[in-house]
Amino acid sequence: MRRNGFTLIELLVVIAIIAILAAILFPVFARARENARKSTCQSNLKQMGLAIMQYVQDYSETYPIGGMLDTKGVQIHWRHLVYPYVKNEGVFKCPSMGTYSYTAAHPALGAPALAGSYGCNYLVMRWNVASDMPSMPRPADCVAVAERRTGADWPAYPSNQVPDPSYVADGIVSDRHMEGANYIFCDGHAKWLRHGTDVTPLNLWDPNKK
Repeated sequence: MRRNGFTLIELLVVIAIIAILAAILFPVFARARENARKSTCQSNLKQMGLAIMQYVQDYSETYPIGGMLDTKGVQIHWRHLVYPYVKNEGVFKCPSMGTYSYTAAHPALGAPALAGSYGCNYLVMRWNVASDMPSMPRPADCVAVAERRTGADWPAYPSNQVPDPSYVADGIVSDRHMEGANYIFCDGHAKWLRHGTDVTPLNLWDPNKK
């Protein structure tokens, strides 16, 4: 009996077709996966934005402070103050960040060590001082929390009323999710912005901007 089989050329053609299909489909799968991570990150920030608004309502329309030292010299971080309204450690983790840095736990406030995927706008939540919502001309157009790089605790500083591109690259991550990033605004809503539109044409960082 004669045994039929594939020739070498036929095998090479099949391998070439598989390689072409893989080259086409892998980027599609990667984009779908990143789109899912973007949605998870945005969900985190929606919950966090709601928590910040609950804090604002409880504390005379004043935002959490960025940080301070308590009477024992232990740092209280804005994440510690927001956590009781969320009670979910995962909300502070962006799934696309990969490597996380953590704030120390603050047992007195009931807050565990929290991941630092997101940083507050230091023009809104400062050291020992925080802004209040009634004094803001346009809270819906001012960033409260942004995605940040590891090691950069606050993504905006008073000396940078309008962050330049090099400053943005150093402090915040404005292109983590499909050429953009997620943000919480001072009225509590969360939104994805394309890279660059967080700086121009409208300054989204200055809470006093009219």
